[in-house]
Amino acid sequence: MAGVALAAVALTGCGAQTGATGPRFQLSANPSPVWQPVGIRIVALPPGQQVTIHAALRPGGIWTSQAVYAVPADGVVDLARDVPIEAPFTGADGMGLFWTLSSSTGEAATSDVMWGGSSFSVDLQASVGGRPVAETRVQRTGLSLAAPARAVFDDGITGDYFQPTSSAEGVRPGVIVFDGTDPGEQSGVLTSATLAALGFPTLDLSTYGSSGKAAPLHSLPAETFLTALRWLRSQPGVDDQRIFTFGTSRGAQLALWAAAAYPGTVYGAIAPGGTTGLICPSPVPSPAVTVDGAWVPCTTGTHDPAQAAVLDIERIPGPVVLGCAGRDEELTNGCDWLDAAAHKRPPREGDSYLRAPDATHLFYLPPYTPLLLPEPPAAQPTERARETLWADILTALTAPSSVPGH
Repeated sequence: MAGVALAAVALTGCGAQTGATGPRFQLSANPSPVWQPVGIRIVALPPGQQVTIHAALRPGGIWTSQAVYAVPADGVVDLARDVPIEAPFTGADGMGLFWTLSSSTGEAATSDVMWGGSSFSVDLQASVGGRPVAETRVQRTGLSLAAPARAVFDDGITGDYFQPTSSAEGVRPGVIVFDGTDPGEQSGVLTSATLAALGFPTLDLSTYGSSGKAAPLHSLPAETFLTALRWLRSQPGVDDQRIFTFGTSRGAQLALWAAAAYPGTVYGAIAPGGTTGLICPSPVPSPAVTVDGAWVPCTTGTHDPAQAAVLDIERIPGPVVLGCAGRDEELTNGCDWLDAAAHKRPPREGDSYLRAPDATHLFYLPPYTPLLLPEPPAAQPTERARETLWADILTALTAPSSVPGH
């Protein structure tokens, strides 16, 4: 799938001033999509000096970041290659000035519209000896342009369908995202839009019905999922032999259950940040899933990640992507659940089991922005986990099918 890889970027001089000979920025692409990194370097700098690179979000400029680099003998500072002398991050990081943007008013980066849906610009200025020597404006294209959504109210399911606008030919794997599984967390739309921007048709399913519907018991009727599955498989451009389920946090167990329960129609599962067993909702035990009104067996509480509690994920024919955070403030034993799953299903070709020992719970959000990152020192390992996880997700979705004859 050309054009969708979260990969290293090649610098082509985009964003540089034509015919300029003095210090100047070079960008790998401009504008660039918010869901992908952009390569940035400054050329023709005076060797042996220090250069300060200041970043400011536009409009407003209240979100800023800054790093200082030593200029090497060739006069080129490459943000993805060079380690800064001073910065709010450690090591070489091509997107460090973006995910460390912080508000001068102390405002937290909590809006997925601002940091994903909408387009924005970041002004970069390079200074040597306190004197500005180069500047550029990095334009970031938001998801709303690349992955428009339409509401779905068909056959008793509610949700939003994100269809890729890219011109890729042929059918592509489809994804069902279990949304609304965590009160107060609206990551499903951001996840779905990102998947569609990467080239994969995605149904963001309202797991427990519309937000205005009273639902004191958070139980998923299997019939709702099967209806959503049939709907997605019928959409133009969707590979009906490669449907993935996707859930995070409390939705992870539903993604794994659905893929394990219906291996003939669900190909793979992406389920970071949650348990690998089906947990009964609390405080009053109730079914996590029902089939024809009957309870599907579930475990009370998350404290015992025994292998007997792990779902039958070995039944899933395609890739399984799991992940856990060692400093998860919501599921403190998430890595124990992952280990139990890995014992039941040792990693196969295409599988990814990410362990991020220093990351926090929201390590599964898309990378390259400060959205809901924790305070340092946990911010950088959480961002690193995001980058790794989404690269693993892309690998799973683009891998050749393991279905015989397909």
